[in-house]
Amino acid sequence: MRTGIIIVPPAFFIMMKLCELKRGEGAVVLSVNGDPALSERLRILGIHAGARVKVLRASLFRKTFLVSTGTGKAALGRSVAAGVNVCPIR
Repeated sequence: MRTGIIIVPPAFFIMMKLCELKRGEGAVVLSVNGDPALSERLRILGIHAGARVKVLRASLFRKTFLVSTGTGKAALGRSVAAGVNVCPIR
């Protein structure tokens, strides 16, 4: 029997799509999937790996999302929001 050794399990996180977040939930962006032009445009809007985002509103059938970033607000369609992987902040 070994004593004095504490094994800590590695930290884990929940990965989900931006379009799966509910209104008012915040998250940290893990990655942005899509063509390079779209990734560059999202980076300019403040949506890039490591950035914090918050869903302000979603349309009735969740086809459009209004997202708050560190630099402002951006409206994203469902297909674009599905390409953004996030880790929710709890």
